[in-house]
Amino acid sequence: MRQRMIRGVAGILAGAVCMMLAGCGAQGEAYQPMAIPASRSVIYIYRPYKVLSWEATPMITCGHESIELEPGGYYAFVEDSGPLTCAAATDTKTEYKFDAHAGEQYFIKEDVDPVGLGSHVRFSLMNAAVAGDEIKGCSRQGIKN
Repeated sequence: MRQRMIRGVAGILAGAVCMMLAGCGAQGEAYQPMAIPASRSVIYIYRPYKVLSWEATPMITCGHESIELEPGGYYAFVEDSGPLTCAAATDTKTEYKFDAHAGEQYFIKEDVDPVGLGSHVRFSLMNAAVAGDEIKGCSRQGIKN
């Protein structure tokens, strides 16, 4: 009985490792940086692939656009200068606010952690060099709203 349980757990772990190594995640075009318009800002919102967060795909709104990002996905949009808020529909306590400036680009990382029957979303404004490495493994998602 104990050996069966150990084999079962080992099988689940092996499957998870295979999925991770296979690069499972969002399908779409590979990351390509956009040209930054002088009078507006470019915001990249991205969600690195994590094995344990693959089931949850919360609707998020950043500025005037809403999207559901799959693990391993990103979306780029152009906004006017001024205050910008990113929030998840499923987690109203989670908001990230910052000021966008014309001619600049911003990288917002979305982390989704499973919690009970739902999920918890966190947003972080990332350094361009760090985000540039992380977003390279993401695929472009289409707009949902």
